[in-house]
Amino acid sequence: MREVYGVRRFVMEADVEPDAEPSTVAMQCAVCGESSPAVELPRQHAPGAREVARRSAAGWVRQHRDSNREHFTYRLVETHPYRLVPGGWL
Repeated sequence: MREVYGVRRFVMEADVEPDAEPSTVAMQCAVCGESSPAVELPRQHAPGAREVARRSAAGWVRQHRDSNREHFTYRLVETHPYRLVPGGWL
């Protein structure tokens, strides 16, 4: 019995399928790692939608800072869904 195996290339691309996970933004404390709730970006990015989502996530910083007076550094975390798409055979 003889078996033949093929190697296939894959390309990574943004997942824009209807069932893709949403793109999100969140703030994260760089001191303790705690994060704000994720704020979803609309599928069709209206002008200014990303900035509105960022401001919404940033509101959490005030609450976190009130409870943790020594936490001064934060990071903005954006997530975007990607997927591997099968390409040609080698």
